[in-house]
Amino acid sequence: MATILEVRRPELTSNYTPARARWATVRIETEGTVYVGRIFVPETKKRVSDVIADERMFLNLTQVSVNDSSAVEAFVALNKQYVKTIRVLNESEALPTPRRLN
Repeated sequence: MATILEVRRPELTSNYTPARARWATVRIETEGTVYVGRIFVPETKKRVSDVIADERMFLNLTQVSVNDSSAVEAFVALNKQYVKTIRVLNESEALPTPRRLN
């Protein structure tokens, strides 16, 4: 069995900066309902559209307002089949998750 040695050339990776995880506030319209909430864009995805186009059937939203209601739902999962439009309202970098020291 052969061992593969991976060599990285610094001149090829010097301009590379990994994407940071972030949150995007989106407005999603379905038939008769409008959702405004936050969607997580992980480091493995570059854009909100990558999250929308992935293989998962549902979009997971947090801090969701439904039909301009003052009530805020903590979590809503929307089936992608029923989404008519998605508009990105704001994007911000995700805060680092706190870690236990012990």
